[in-house]
Amino acid sequence: MEEFKYLIPEESIDAIMNNVSKLRDIENDLRHIFVEHGYLEVLMPSFEYVELYNDMDIGIDEEKMFQYINYEGKRVALRVDFTVPLARLYSSQKENGEKRYCYFGKVYRKEKRHKGRSSEFFQAGIELLGKAGVAGDLECLELVLETMQCLRLKTLRIEMGSAQFYNRLVEIVDDEKFVNILKRRDLSAMKDFVESHHFDSHLHDLLLMLPQAFGDIQVLYQVQSLIDDPLLKEAIEECIHLYQQSKMKDILTFDLAMTPMMKYYTGIILKGYSPYSAEPIMNGGRYDKLMNHFQRQVPAIGFSYDLSHILKALEKEDEA
Repeated sequence: MEEFKYLIPEESIDAIMNNVSKLRDIENDLRHIFVEHGYLEVLMPSFEYVELYNDMDIGIDEEKMFQYINYEGKRVALRVDFTVPLARLYSSQKENGEKRYCYFGKVYRKEKRHKGRSSEFFQAGIELLGKAGVAGDLECLELVLETMQCLRLKTLRIEMGSAQFYNRLVEIVDDEKFVNILKRRDLSAMKDFVESHHFDSHLHDLLLMLPQAFGDIQVLYQVQSLIDDPLLKEAIEECIHLYQQSKMKDILTFDLAMTPMMKYYTGIILKGYSPYSAEPIMNGGRYDKLMNHFQRQVPAIGFSYDLSHILKALEKEDEA
């Protein structure tokens, strides 16, 4: 036991010492902008019932949750995400119409060993509930653009994908192998996969292009010319329209092979990147059906910054 006295579990992050002031400055600047735009800061509980996440099938396996049995004999988990608890809050408070929340805190997810990753993450983000369609998407995108100035990182880019496009494509292809190939962006495997199926010419060409369907607005136009399915067309047209209305054209790229991080996403999905971080520093997207689990029909969109990854990126940028 003596040798472990001064160690911390591998799941934990090391103590932050040199960058605490940077972390607090970033938090304060983000908080100021969030509140200025009408987002109410909430302090969410650290524990939730495991069933809250399981019933919604959000895409986080139960094995990734830190669990224990409480005195009632019920399974409780450390918070694995903020979106689901805030959806529960909106429902339990019997809110109606538009509601804006912002939050700062940790989430906890078990990561694979020997990957150099901790299992606790600092997050700061917002959830916009009750504002549908393009108007809600644009408010979210504009807030991303404004808050990016708070991160102190010099070179940032935003990637946009579409959960509607992805989900519809998975439905049409109807083969579990497709999802794994797409996640790996394996062009060779995709060719073999397409050749083993009898897809029509439009779908055949689209699938072959998909692992490399990444870039500026021209990617959307190229894909648009290959599809005839109404739902796929709708998803592409939505992304084109958002691009045309957006103020972040210079840093916005598109990735139609992007797979949703969470199963609850239904519309656009967003990821933010720094060249000094191997992981996304921002994740977000539209999730219009999550509130259905609470017998409510409420459109919603949100995003969160991973402050842990941002601090690491700042260190590497300073070194460079």
